[in-house]
Amino acid sequence: MSDRAAPIPSNGTGLSIGGTGMLAAATHWLAAREAQTLVVSRHARRFTGDSERMVALDADWTQPDFLAAIETRLAAMPPVSRALLWLHKMDQHLSPLMGLLGSARIILMLGSMDGRPALPGTEGIVTVRLGSVATAGGRRWLSNDEISAGAIKALEDGRDRIVGELKPIS
Repeated sequence: MSDRAAPIPSNGTGLSIGGTGMLAAATHWLAAREAQTLVVSRHARRFTGDSERMVALDADWTQPDFLAAIETRLAAMPPVSRALLWLHKMDQHLSPLMGLLGSARIILMLGSMDGRPALPGTEGIVTVRLGSVATAGGRRWLSNDEISAGAIKALEDGRDRIVGELKPIS
């Protein structure tokens, strides 16, 4: 038996967009702590399976109805308390999503090549920038576990962070 107590879920909704690959562990962590978690990805049903806490929304960010589908689903759920976002078209999708998330803690994942020092219109958003890790022979990309661990820390404490180092892999 584990010496760690099971998390007590909040009464809110978690939201995970693009969190079924490298962020899978972070999405499961979020779902264990929210009454419901809306999981949005192209194959969300495959990821959520028969989970009682995760609500699947199969949606492709390249389709024109992507944001409308999220808005419709969220309208039928309690307010979002925490959101984990890995957005392929951040400039196109972030601003409309902000209007749906109210006072949620928003975690925005950024790749190592996103060198913008500040993102316009993102006040109050927690950013997690993904870097690389030094090895004996050079550098390597972060593992899925390292990426999810950084996302989970941000979901917990609401602080910006860099996971790894923002140095190029050569």
